[in-house]
Amino acid sequence: MTKKEEFLYDVRVADRHIQDGAISKKEYESHLKNLPDVEEKGEALIIEEDKVSAEEEVQLNEAEIDEIEEGETE
Repeated sequence: MTKKEEFLYDVRVADRHIQDGAISKKEYESHLKNLPDVEEKGEALIIEEDKVSAEEEVQLNEAEIDEIEEGETE
């Protein structure tokens, strides 16, 4: 499959290509069915949230503003 053909089936633009008639819904579904199963190649993604609470963040932002304002008055 060429790069241009791959672009036709790209999930981000496939609906537009179907609406424009560049590919049919049936062609797209067939393409999806023929994709290899690569689940075993995947890795778990663990996203850890920042442990700063919303209140602490507001306090930090207020402290930064105070520092800026102090610098302007000097």
